[in-house]
Amino acid sequence: NRVLWEVWEPIGVNRIPNARGEYAMYVNSVFELLTSGASDEAIAEHLLWIATDRMELGGPTIAHMRPTVAALRAIVLPSD
Repeated sequence: NRVLWEVWEPIGVNRIPNARGEYAMYVNSVFELLTSGASDEAIAEHLLWIATDRMELGGPTIAHMRPTVAALRAIVLPSD
């Protein structure tokens, strides 16, 4: 949730404290992609789909998603 809030932040609400949970509904799908071995491209495409189809934003591209993917990859996930 923190990476989506601080890095991805497609709608520009992270300066509004009451909006802190705005991206929480997307955490599970992103986490599933990360833990299932999805490629960086697949994760970027998923984030782009959320921004353009779910949020109906115009303008984001795959290139805009790459910093978020890099930040997500930097998360150390617990091992089994």
